[in-house]
Parts: sequence; structure tokens; C-alpha cells
Amino acid sequence: MRFYQTPTEFTDLGRRTAMAADLPSDPQQLGEVVRGLLVHNYQVKVRGLDVPPERMAHMQTVGAERILDNVIGLDASPLAVERPPERRMVGFCYHFALLHCALLRNAGTPARVRCGFASYFEPGLWIDHWVVEWWDGRGWRLNDPQTGLGDLSEEDFRDGVTAWSLARAVPSQAGSYGNGELWGWDELRGSLINDVASLNKVEISGWYWCQRLRVEPIAEPHEELDISLDVLARLGAAAASIAEVNQAYELYPDVQPPSNAVAR
Repeated sequence: MRFYQTPTEFTDLGRRTAMAADLPSDPQQLGEVVRGLLVHNYQVKVRGLDVPPERMAHMQTVGAERILDNVIGLDASPLAVERPPERRMVGFCYHFALLHCALLRNAGTPARVRCGFASYFEPGLWIDHWVVEWWDGRGWRLNDPQTGLGDLSEEDFRDGVTAWSLARAVPSQAGSYGNGELWGWDELRGSLINDVASLNKVEISGWYWCQRLRVEPIAEPHEELDISLDVLARLGAAAASIAEVNQAYELYPDVQPPSNAVAR
């Protein structure tokens, strides 16, 4: 588990590491810390918060250190201090998951983010979402730091690898996966490559940069592309070791995000 215990360029707290020294190590408590630092962009709309464009641009932030830069730039209080919503960084589920994962790794807990779909936002639908898995010494426990839900089951969340495989087995179900106005195969493809990347600790949200996924119509099946992604999904699901996970990812350089990718 050392692989998932050590930070990456995305989960390294960098110059903000000292600020996390007094935080609890308990995963659930760290999730509470995260919720006190970030506000979801949907909540900004629902609460009618007056947020200027430069702060909405924080949603493109990549990396835990930069997230905390934004947080501290709005309120320099210790990280354990819950901010009012108007003084929290605006982000989306990816930022909650990435920061939670970073704090867990900083506390010595093996953790990884997972990109996939949650069933608890809209009945009968699977909404694209990011969560966190952490290792309790016996197995992986699935937690949603945005909502505070813990010990998620397969009925609550399907990671990108699982969702892809299930949709390929029953194509009529593909339209139930998505978010907002975009549903179906593009969402499934994007979540698959994000999830496999995250298993390799390449933790960037979005797939706008991936030329390979730019097929038309994007929400419909595409035989050649989808068959190739089946191989990626099988490799990701079947890998028995970190080395095999890494090897599977390296076979597909065109689904690896560039260094200048932003969160979307």
C-alpha cells in the first residue's frame, strides 16, 4: 500500500504541509475539514452567493497545494477552522476528493481518488462524481468527502472501470450515466480514462484534452474506439499489482493527460 500512501505532484501539500500538522488523522474527520474549506459550485448557485469570475475560475485548479493556496488566499485561518460558504474556495466533486486524498496521504493513510458515478443524487440515474477510497488495514473503504457519506456500496457508487464494463454488457443502460445535459457514452469513456489514470495516481479531472475521445456523435457507440477501451477497462479491472496497473496505463499514452491540463 506504500504506492497509495505517498503523495504525487497532485496530492503533495508542498509549502502548505506544515498547516496540516495539527489536523486529525481520522478519515471522516478529515472529510469534515475538507467540507469546511470548499463550497461546491452548485451550492454557489443555490445559495445565491456573490462570487466574482476570478473565484469561479478556481474550479480549474489542479493539485492540493494550489487548492490550499486558494483557500488561504480567501481566509488565512488554520485549516481546521470551518469557513462560512462565502469564504470557501469554489470547486466541484473532484476538488473535494483530491484534497481529502492529499490530507489522508499526508496523515500516513493509503488513499486514492476514484472517478465514476453515484446513484444518490437523482433516483434512477448515475451522476458522474469523484470520491475517495482509503485503506483501513484490511480493505478499501469508499467515502464521499463532498456529501459526508461513508462506506459507500456498489449500489451507491460505480467507479469508471466498473461502469464502463456494465454499460458495455447492457448498452441500453448507457443513457443513465451522465451529468446535466450530457449523457451516455462520452461520459462513460471520460470517466473510464480518468479512473484508470487515478489508479496510477495521475489525478486530473476532465477529458477535453483527449483527442482519442473526440468522435461524433460523442454520446453514441463508436465500435473501433469502444473496443479499444474495453481492453483498457479489462486491464484496469484485472491488474493484480501496482506494477500491472502501471503497465496497463503505459500501454495507452494517448489517454494520459498533458502536464498543462486543468480541471473541468
